[in-house]
Amino acid sequence: MTQQLSLFPNSPLDMLNRVQEKRLADLEVALNPVDEVFTASTRLRNSRNFMELLDFIARFPNYSAFNGLLLYIQDSSATYVATARTWAKKFRRRPGQNARPLVILAPMAPIRFVFDIRDTEGSPIPSDLLKSVEIGAQLSDRVYSNTRQNCSFQGITVCETSLGQDTTGTTARSTPALRKQYKDLEIQKDTSYLVHLNRTHSLEERYSFLVHELGHIFCGHLGIDRYAWWPEREDLNISGEEIEAGCVAYLVSRRIGLLTCPEKYLFDYVGENQEIPAFSLNAVLQAVSYVEEMGKHRWKEPRKRRRN
Repeated sequence: MTQQLSLFPNSPLDMLNRVQEKRLADLEVALNPVDEVFTASTRLRNSRNFMELLDFIARFPNYSAFNGLLLYIQDSSATYVATARTWAKKFRRRPGQNARPLVILAPMAPIRFVFDIRDTEGSPIPSDLLKSVEIGAQLSDRVYSNTRQNCSFQGITVCETSLGQDTTGTTARSTPALRKQYKDLEIQKDTSYLVHLNRTHSLEERYSFLVHELGHIFCGHLGIDRYAWWPEREDLNISGEEIEAGCVAYLVSRRIGLLTCPEKYLFDYVGENQEIPAFSLNAVLQAVSYVEEMGKHRWKEPRKRRRN
């Protein structure tokens, strides 16, 4: 406790007292179910403000999408945040006397305090620290291959064939008729969902389409099998489905620097300065977090059965 608090210029009690009542109220709202927050917010239901939220979350790829939402609710003008320990160790900076802690969720702990760069003081700020995620980056082969490989643990078979330049791909629930139609493809025996990609498209385009379709699956638009961790939501209207899948593709792509078709596709459904149709932001953020984990490394454990 003493070692951690020595990073602050004042006493621990002073620091905690600086967490203003408004910020605690913001946190209480943020920790309520995400969809209740979104539904109750007239501001966030405006398409322009909603895209601002998505872009904000995309600017913090080192934090989970859920933590990006928490940061936005507490301080939508934040640009670069880190814990007091990180500021001291990496940048020789520390929270200023009037610094306002921002609260995020932490692994192996309930919460963690972080501070925006403008609330810190000390050594000069590195010139490249505030650079946004570089848009237009090339996709790593490893991210694509890991994601595709890990699909098998969710009952998803991903196939690539030549489909013509104008076709990005298709996705469907696996049925006997579908297996017969694609009998020449290597469809795994326990496949519940088939994602068919166009191999003539670039790696970035294939990945973006795959992520979009995983958004449909993980948001429950294609139903569930007995292994699914996601809810069944097949009754959602087409606009809601496409907004959710589009948001998943947009966030995952932007958070690794890709600029591909998800942007225009999402804009077509969200519109400009309009009220967004009802959808589940919670389902979107869950799907984003899961897809991002899929790209980090190849899983070794088979998916666990959830339903009897």
